[in-house]
Amino acid sequence: MNIYDMLQQLNQPGARMGIAVWLLPRQFLGQEELLAARLNLQPVDARQAYLDRLPKGARFSGLTRPGGHTKLVEMVRQLANGTYQRSCLLLHTLDLLLLGLEVDEREYFWQAVLELPYPRTKLILTIPENTHDLFPPLLAQRYAALVAEGAC
Repeated sequence: MNIYDMLQQLNQPGARMGIAVWLLPRQFLGQEELLAARLNLQPVDARQAYLDRLPKGARFSGLTRPGGHTKLVEMVRQLANGTYQRSCLLLHTLDLLLLGLEVDEREYFWQAVLELPYPRTKLILTIPENTHDLFPPLLAQRYAALVAEGAC
């Protein structure tokens, strides 16, 4: 599915689906803010959103500990339940946070996030395409209805 079809599905009235993944072509990495503007989405840097949640003076992210995925799930849940200028967020640089998780924790993260029902704000999570260690092909197949590929 392409990103335009994904946006149309996300924005249908009464849609249960509210969080999707965009396997972003590598040539667009670093251009997420421009892509968000083109698609009428609000860009959110996942790294900054996560850092903003840490206690003041924290020296460690807490992602490498057992259950570290819950911290990222809670960040996504908080974003999905917030109110913003636009009805859909483009969450980028998430891949840099996922690298801090153990491999099994990444799968727990995806399962928890992609099954969040009826968020107030829709989210598109960008992951560089072909990063099978961050978003394995089996997950992409299982959640195929929530995955967009290609350029916009």
